[in-house]
Amino acid sequence: MQKYVKLRHRFYFSVLRPVAQLLACRYRFKTKKEKLDKKQNYLILSNHQSFLDPAFVGISIRRPIYFVASDALWSNKWYIRLLLYAFGPIRIRKGTVDISCIRAMYSVVKEGGTVAIFPEGNRQWNDSCFHIERSVVKLIRLLKVPVVLYNFHGGYGVQPRWGNGIRKGKYTGGIREILSVEQCNAFSDDELYEKIVGGLKVVDSESGELYRSKKRAEYLERELFVCPKCASQDTLVSSGNEIACTKCGFSARYGEDLRLTSADPTFPFGRLVDWYEYQLRYVRELDLQKKEVLCADKHVRLFDKTTQERVPVAEGEIALGKERLSVGDWSISTSEIFGGSANDGNKFSFNAGDRSYIVIGDERFNGIKYLLFFNRVCEQIVKKGGDKYYGLDPSER
Repeated sequence: MQKYVKLRHRFYFSVLRPVAQLLACRYRFKTKKEKLDKKQNYLILSNHQSFLDPAFVGISIRRPIYFVASDALWSNKWYIRLLLYAFGPIRIRKGTVDISCIRAMYSVVKEGGTVAIFPEGNRQWNDSCFHIERSVVKLIRLLKVPVVLYNFHGGYGVQPRWGNGIRKGKYTGGIREILSVEQCNAFSDDELYEKIVGGLKVVDSESGELYRSKKRAEYLERELFVCPKCASQDTLVSSGNEIACTKCGFSARYGEDLRLTSADPTFPFGRLVDWYEYQLRYVRELDLQKKEVLCADKHVRLFDKTTQERVPVAEGEIALGKERLSVGDWSISTSEIFGGSANDGNKFSFNAGDRSYIVIGDERFNGIKYLLFFNRVCEQIVKKGGDKYYGLDPSER
């Protein structure tokens, strides 16, 4: 059987580390060289704040690390093929129980390699951590290696996932704790799960750090789509440091401390996550019988990304109803959709049948709302308890 761990991976990690350090300077990221037993391999678990988190972990922990990465990374672009060849990331298909991914992780560990995963499965959209599946406990029990809990602080403040550009502020990373195999074995499954969740929790808005930019609120409508004043959908527009509703005139300011303020005394939210949770309630409580089209946008492109090559499928207006999702002349039954994920900025992907798709909208396109409404109309998602990553559990309706 062909080995997963290859000598070239060590070479490329060493050669390209200076490139990662240059990127760290660009983002003002600071860390230190972490000392780990050279004869021991590990399972690294980390919170996930920026696109460059894998590179920055590699600066701290100087050894070949086999990161588990979403299938959205795989493509036929030359630089992607180079990354795959040089570093050997482990592919996982989001929205599924990927047995091949688990086997690959097990193989890497058995061959003496170190595996790293971001258990949240997604970069943060606001400064609240994503849901972590309890299956992480089973993975720890299976691999039987020490667990490194790694924390990033400030990545969300420096480069929020919904925004463009880099803000000036403190961004650091480092090991929070190392759990030996014996320590892990001493915990019950529930205790170990709580240990992992607590060890990875980071909330940037509670840090007191400031993140400076003249366009702090730009593109917030990629995450926010319901006005808290008039409850109108898709009427929010951002500019500079503010976001406002074009229907009722409400506006809020996004501060350097990652907090929200408004001249409207009735505005109840201090953090983006509070506004986001309001949107969850909006979606959960919406009377579907009174709305034929749950959400729609113009000028999107749909691609089939089942293979490494993205294949154009359709373009035009996207519309989600109770029974079908359509893009231009193409459509699919909502009963076929069983998972999805919000990609960077103006994209979202979903799985249906044996195919994987990605939707790319204009620069202010909000893909999160489609994922939230999937929890109301997609039978397969509802039956499995909803998409916990985006915080909407159908059982709570």
